[in-house]
Amino acid sequence: MELVICLKVLPRETLITTLKVRRERIMKQKKILFLTHTNIDEDSRILKQMGCLGSNGFSVFGVGVWDKEGTSKTNLTRSFETRLVHLWSRKLTFLPKLIRHSITLLELTIKMLAVCLRFRPAVVHCNDTLVLPLGVLVKLFTGAQVVYDAHELESNRNGLSKTLSVLTLKAERFLWIWVDALIVVSPSIEAWYKKNIGPKKSEVILNSPVLSGKLVESSDYLRKKFGISVDSKIFLYIGILDKGRGLDLILDAFNSSEVRSSLVFLGYGKMAERLREISSKAGNIYVHDAVPHEDVVPIASSADFGLCLIENVSLSDYFSLPNKLFEYTFSGIPVLASEFPDIKSVIDQYKIGTYCTLSKDSIREKVIDLQSSDSMKAYSTDALYPLSWKAQEEKLLRLYQSL
Repeated sequence: MELVICLKVLPRETLITTLKVRRERIMKQKKILFLTHTNIDEDSRILKQMGCLGSNGFSVFGVGVWDKEGTSKTNLTRSFETRLVHLWSRKLTFLPKLIRHSITLLELTIKMLAVCLRFRPAVVHCNDTLVLPLGVLVKLFTGAQVVYDAHELESNRNGLSKTLSVLTLKAERFLWIWVDALIVVSPSIEAWYKKNIGPKKSEVILNSPVLSGKLVESSDYLRKKFGISVDSKIFLYIGILDKGRGLDLILDAFNSSEVRSSLVFLGYGKMAERLREISSKAGNIYVHDAVPHEDVVPIASSADFGLCLIENVSLSDYFSLPNKLFEYTFSGIPVLASEFPDIKSVIDQYKIGTYCTLSKDSIREKVIDLQSSDSMKAYSTDALYPLSWKAQEEKLLRLYQSL
């Protein structure tokens, strides 16, 4: 109500001055509000960022949405508080996706707004586009600054309809004037936003894993768990088990008498049951349940190679630097990845693996070559500091200090 009166009565210059005074008063409290449409208690990227800021003198509070996605809850130590809201509109699966999405956006904004205003943040950290309108509303009421954290190239990602893609891009362009800083997950996505929406103070925060102390030495964990022979190389896939992830191509590639290696899937998703059925019949394919994020690297270190084979189903995928790439990297195992620009650049710079085109024949040829070659030995992780989460924390703190 106060904001509406100001907009009607005060001239523009006076209103801007009023907002600046509010911002200066609130910034002294160093309060940061994280917003997301995901289950914030299970979103490792958000939790890592909140933990970083919370342990460096900021008062951090996160608001997310309750769901039962199937991930394994993280055990990271917390220096912040979170709250989850329930959205009944997500149960309206009988409605067209665009209508359901619109209702969800409205419900999310209404249910979170009062909580956000009571917290009176200095900065609103908006994770993805769905909560960006809410973040801008909070800015208009409180004078807070807005950090837009695009976990993907939001308007061109897997699973987004053409209509929702257009609307997402329009929403980003409309709200861009109120965004104070941008966080992205790869250099190509950062360049895309600057070219297609506009320049902003920005930072690339990689999806690196949190390492608890020194790297865990390779063990026989996967061999013992699944009874895999020492003569068989282990290729590990980490991530969501769903379409658009290249799983069928990987399965086809391993369905060959020339492939003497074993294939292990670690994760959750709609294809999990199908993969278990295939595993029960095949002699070299295994499925591991999802585990807490901090357990992924130690488990991966017991494999011989990691698979980071992403399908080119969207521009976001093509420009991606997935979590699994860095999980393999800090496990100390070489990676076989898609020949995409940002992935290829990291592999070439740090000598952490090889890449191929995404076809069953190309994957099969690489697997056959790797399983019988000593040229891809495990590497030292000493030179990988720029890819570590510690390095990402430093960039995140610099960005917040610049605000």
